[in-house]
Formats: sequence, structure tokens, C-alpha cells
Amino acid sequence: MNLMRMLAVAALLASSHLVYGQDETQMMTVNVPFAFTAAGVSMPAGRYELSRVQVGQLWKLHTFGHMDVYVTVTPRELRQAPAASLLVFDHDATGYTLRQIQEKAERWFAQIVEPRRSKARKSTAQDVASVRTLAQ
Repeated sequence: MNLMRMLAVAALLASSHLVYGQDETQMMTVNVPFAFTAAGVSMPAGRYELSRVQVGQLWKLHTFGHMDVYVTVTPRELRQAPAASLLVFDHDATGYTLRQIQEKAERWFAQIVEPRRSKARKSTAQDVASVRTLAQ
């Protein structure tokens, strides 16, 4: 029985590198002037590096002094490609929430997949804010 538990723990530890060990391509750097939520995780205002993970529909948000956050995305099509890369946030009474990652000159954008929230927290009054990436 103990051998089975040890094997199960070893299998979990061995698979934990699957997301974190994947190749990443840094796509953009952005200064976000306000605290926000990404995939249910509270993030402070600051400078972020965004990378696309090569496997699956994942993006990584990295900032110094805070943990990295991986967000799951769904590709969506834009009518017109943006002139600059930007992040799009929803803003309501609870704060800012990252909704989209748009890349310069790309007609496809990454729609953030949010974890399930209770219906009581949903608000009908909200604004949209966007933050342009830094020149690279």
C-alpha cells in the first residue's frame, strides 16, 4: 500500500513540469497601472512580460516579485487587426479583470477563459479599459 502511494506521488511530481517546463515565446511587455484579476488570481499593478506557451492554449503572465500566472485562452477573430498590441480589461465594482490579449497586426486574439464564478457576483454595469504594450 505504501509503495502505491509513493508511486502515485512520484507520478504527480514527475508530471508537474509539463506546464512549467514547456517552451515559451515572449510576445510582449506591458505596464499595467492598476491591480487586476487574471484567471481568478489577483495581480498587482506593475510591469508584465507575456509569453505564449508552445503547448495548448496557454499564456504566461510574469512579473518580478510575484508568482507567474498561466491563463487558458480561446482564440477569437477580430474584424480588423489592431495597430498595436494591447491587453483589454473589464472594469466593474469589483475591479479590473483581464479579458483579452491582442497582438499587433493579428486578426486573432486570445480570449481569457475565466474560472467559474457564482452568479451572485456577476454585474451588469461594467466598463472596458485597455493597456498598450511597451515598444520593443
